[in-house]
Amino acid sequence: MLTECKFFVYLLLLKTIIMKNLMSAVFFLSFFSFINAQEKINVNEFNSVVEIEIYHDNGEVYQKGFLKNNKLHGKLESYDYSGNLVVLGEFKNGKKKGKWLFWNDNKLTEVNFKNNRIISSQTWENSTNSLASN
Repeated sequence: MLTECKFFVYLLLLKTIIMKNLMSAVFFLSFFSFINAQEKINVNEFNSVVEIEIYHDNGEVYQKGFLKNNKLHGKLESYDYSGNLVVLGEFKNGKKKGKWLFWNDNKLTEVNFKNNRIISSQTWENSTNSLASN
């Protein structure tokens, strides 16, 4: 969840600055490159949707996501330093919706959201093939 918040802050700040002033955007990217040199950020805008990719210092993708009207919208993916998918979820107008998947060590957790609220969750452990529900 922390990486999701970090991504959201980057997205909002970047989108706001890009819309206001291109020179400010260059400064913003330079500033964050200076204080957080391990990350590279790519921004692509398609009509009213902005696609953002953030990279680890080794070049692997860290997070991919989309903004629409300055809110997270669409698929969000987070990857670990080795490039393994660790979070897969979806936003609609800034709110989590549907099935989210979280991979951690030998566990897979599925969390179902509706209007940004958890409806159910299940965790599977690969080593024992057991299932835990919340």
